Amino acid sequence: MTGSALVIGIGNDFRSDDGVGIAVAAEVASRRPPGVEVLSAVSDPGQILDAWADVPLVVVVDAASGPDVVAGRIRHWIPGDDHQPMMVSSHSLGLPEIYALGQALGRLPRRLVVLTVEIQDISHGVGLSPPVADAVPAAVEAVLAEVGRQP
Repeated sequence: MTGSALVIGIGNDFRSDDGVGIAVAAEVASRRPPGVEVLSAVSDPGQILDAWADVPLVVVVDAASGPDVVAGRIRHWIPGDDHQPMMVSSHSLGLPEIYALGQALGRLPRRLVVLTVEIQDISHGVGLSPPVADAVPAAVEAVLAEVGRQP
């Protein structure tokens, strides 16, 4: 990685709202912010560990589900926060497990910010539900705000 920030969109385009991380990453990539690289549709945890190791700032965007979700609500989490968000994963390892593995292996970014978008539908199919699709522009702006704080 050559930039000062990496945006990682996690998800599955073929599981409805689980594709929100990929949608946000694609929009960030289309804006081409200077010094920012974008990686999306990651299915291999090793790929994340290789990509984010020692990067100054990594912003991960992923779908979240759990009790009391409000479809389209965006949440912000950084390691060390008391409340770790429940994330939806269509992979064998989710982000919390990848982070723990990175800690154990000494392969973490210098700063990690996780933005989750709460979802309502992970059925098979392409396309986001209306409340989740409506959250994409705000999630993109939240990602750009994070990378804009990077020196």
